[in-house]
Amino acid sequence: MTIPDGGRIKRFSLCNIVDNYKLLFNEAITSKGNLQPYLQQLANYDAREIKEFEDAISLSEDVAIKALQAGMMNSRTKDEIKKNIDIFLTPKTTKAHGRPIYRKEARDCGLKIVDVNINDRLWKAMYELYIRGNNFVSTRVAKCVESKEHSFIMGIPEK
Repeated sequence: MTIPDGGRIKRFSLCNIVDNYKLLFNEAITSKGNLQPYLQQLANYDAREIKEFEDAISLSEDVAIKALQAGMMNSRTKDEIKKNIDIFLTPKTTKAHGRPIYRKEARDCGLKIVDVNINDRLWKAMYELYIRGNNFVSTRVAKCVESKEHSFIMGIPEK
C-alpha cells in the first residue's frame, strides 16, 4: 500500500499490516497485565480497513490461482498452486513486499519461465507494461491485480 504522508510516500505490505493488527489484537486479548500499550497501538487501525485489506489479499490470491489453473498449472489443484506460489502471495520468504523474485525462484514454483532478450519486441512491450503498472500503483492506486478475465484495483486510503 502506498500512502502519501506530508510530502513523503510510505509503502506498506497489506500482509504485514494485517498480520501486525492481528498480533496486537491477540496480545491485547491474551495479556494479563496492562492493556494500555496494545490499545494505544490498535487505535492506529480501523477494523473495517483491515477487513478490506484481508479481502484484497484474498482476491489477488484468487485471481492468481485462477489464472494459473486456467493455463500453465491446469493439472494442479487450487491448494497445490497456492502452496507453489506462496513466495508471490506473502512477504514471508522475500522479507519485503517489493523485493524481486527472480527466474530461479519463479521456476522453483513450477512456473514456466521463458527468457526473453532485451532487444526482443516482447521484452519491450512487457517492460512498458511494467513501467505503466508501477506508475499506476505508485501514484493512483494502492493495489492493481489483472488477468485476462479478472481485474481489481484498490484505491489509496485517505488519511
